[in-house]
Amino acid sequence: MGVPSLKWKYIIATVLILLLLNGLFVLYNLGYQERLIKQDDIRRVELITEIIKNGLYTIMLEGRGKDFQGFLESLIAEEIQEVRIFDPYSGTILASSVRSEVGRGIYEEDRRKFQSQKSPEVFVHERKGERVYSMLVPIKNEFVCQRCHNDGRPLRGVLDVEVSMKQSLKRINELRQRSVLFTLMSSFVVALALAVMTRVLVNRPLDEIIKAMEKVKKGDLTARVNLSGRDEFSRLAESFNSMIGELNKARAELQRCHLEEMKKVEKMATLGELAAAVAHEIKNPLAGISGAVQVIYEDLKEGDPKKEVLKEVLQEIERLDRTVRDLLLFARPVEPKKIPVDISSVVDRCISLISDRARKQNVNIVRDFQEGLIIGVDPQQIQQVLMNLFINALQAMPSGGTLRVEVHREDPHLEIVIADTGDGIPPEELNMVFRPFYTTRTMGTSLGLSITRNIVEAHGGEINVESTLGMGTTFRIKLPV
Repeated sequence: MGVPSLKWKYIIATVLILLLLNGLFVLYNLGYQERLIKQDDIRRVELITEIIKNGLYTIMLEGRGKDFQGFLESLIAEEIQEVRIFDPYSGTILASSVRSEVGRGIYEEDRRKFQSQKSPEVFVHERKGERVYSMLVPIKNEFVCQRCHNDGRPLRGVLDVEVSMKQSLKRINELRQRSVLFTLMSSFVVALALAVMTRVLVNRPLDEIIKAMEKVKKGDLTARVNLSGRDEFSRLAESFNSMIGELNKARAELQRCHLEEMKKVEKMATLGELAAAVAHEIKNPLAGISGAVQVIYEDLKEGDPKKEVLKEVLQEIERLDRTVRDLLLFARPVEPKKIPVDISSVVDRCISLISDRARKQNVNIVRDFQEGLIIGVDPQQIQQVLMNLFINALQAMPSGGTLRVEVHREDPHLEIVIADTGDGIPPEELNMVFRPFYTTRTMGTSLGLSITRNIVEAHGGEINVESTLGMGTTFRIKLPV
């Protein structure tokens, strides 16, 4: 069974709230109407009792005591169940609308009720399986009555009138049925109206928006929602169309940038191949030239001015050779040959190689190592990475400073931190330091950091740089454990 839609959730919740409110109102109204009906019935019973009492007094005053029984029997109607007069002292029924009751004892319930009531009142009780209203009214031995009944008793009898509640209960049941029927019908009509209005005002606009979103999901950024009006859905459609329009523009711009970047990549690849080919062609002749100059240099006597010139030539040949090696290293793919090594020993080896130069430059090297970290790397390549970063750090501190080297594990990586206290790198140049042929120095091939990043990424790691002008630069290498 599927989850109900928003429309049906809304309709069901609204109908339940309406049923609750209508139910509370119906309960209150039914209680109020029932109280009114009962109050009317009580007044009616009191009026009927008063009429019967007055009729009995009239008969007594006219001296027609023998007509009591006939008068009571004539009162039997649909509503008046029974009318009787009983002796309050002995409890004997003196006269009754039911002739067979005459001479019998009154109901014990009626007798106790008469004795306990302070004044005549209407009460409800069961009589022969039916609920009835009853009222017990004493017939006093008035002065005019004492002409015939001068026995000293204050009461001549008690009038007991019983009126059926059948009509009242019927009216109450009909009222309840009508109220429940009205509640159910009104709830059904409201639910139907809500379903229609929700379909027209909510579902249709939502369907249009969802269809457009599905098209966008599939990559169609030309999809638009066409809704008229100025309601919330129309404004939402306008915002959606505007957003998709901006996305379409952004995608077009992204594609354009991607094409330009691809062109640059292709150009760089071509330049890399060309540089590798040129470097390869230069390397062999350069080696021959270096050898020939070395022979001539050694044949010259000390103090010969030509020997100084040849020494400078040899230095330039060595610089060109380093440049050619860097070009070849940058152009060919980095394929690390990983073996398990203690990374601290590799770092210490690099520190020992630069310690003399650091001492001459008054650079203090601070070690902070977590010992015993074994990791699978190509030690030669990692050594090349560290040497590039150490040499850069020393070049950044020609007048001395501190080189801090940290090695620690932060699962799932091993991190090597190299921090110097040099001049730092300007913020606008920080994101360009790993680009090929970018450098701020006059010496070098400007390929060191590019090669460094290639090696680190070939190991599945990453290298980041942080720098603050006047405070120094920090390189962080993360290698997967």
